[in-house]
Amino acid sequence: MITKNDEIRITKLTQGDARAFEALFKLYYTRLTLFCNRFVNDLSISEEIVADVFALLWEKGHEVTFSTSVGSYLFKMVQNRSLNYLKHQKIENLYAAYLEKNNLFDEVRNTVESGYEEKELTHQINAAIDTLPEKCREIFVMSRFSDMKYKEIASKLNISPKTVERQVGIALEKLRQTLKHVTYLFFL
Repeated sequence: MITKNDEIRITKLTQGDARAFEALFKLYYTRLTLFCNRFVNDLSISEEIVADVFALLWEKGHEVTFSTSVGSYLFKMVQNRSLNYLKHQKIENLYAAYLEKNNLFDEVRNTVESGYEEKELTHQINAAIDTLPEKCREIFVMSRFSDMKYKEIASKLNISPKTVERQVGIALEKLRQTLKHVTYLFFL
């Protein structure tokens, strides 16, 4: 339920009132950071996530339609950002485990064009994987990072092995297009 105070805050925020934004920041920053830390268990990451939420609120505040209180809206934004961060971390960890398991760290490092650092390469690959459609990404991650066979994936997701094969092919093609400027052995 939106209170009278929230209505005033929302009106001022949508009009770009910097003092209203600052008041919201002071009121919620610490609570949101502690809330976020329950998910990510890293205070500096929590601070980054909350700062990003406030930056987005400042940039897009005039476009936001509040159906709940400002506090509820902010807590939901932080929760969603925290869960997205955790999903991203899981993909990074699976990728690192895959490279380690298959002794590809050195091969990837040696095949990357000069000028790219390992962190940049990992970021580009993860960003490219994140652009895949949800089901396609899920199947690709299961196939490449969890070392599951097509039949296992098909059984787990209740789809045909041909669908799994097709989705992995689509994922590889999209990733090749997205990452065509990077040379590496990951997709071989």
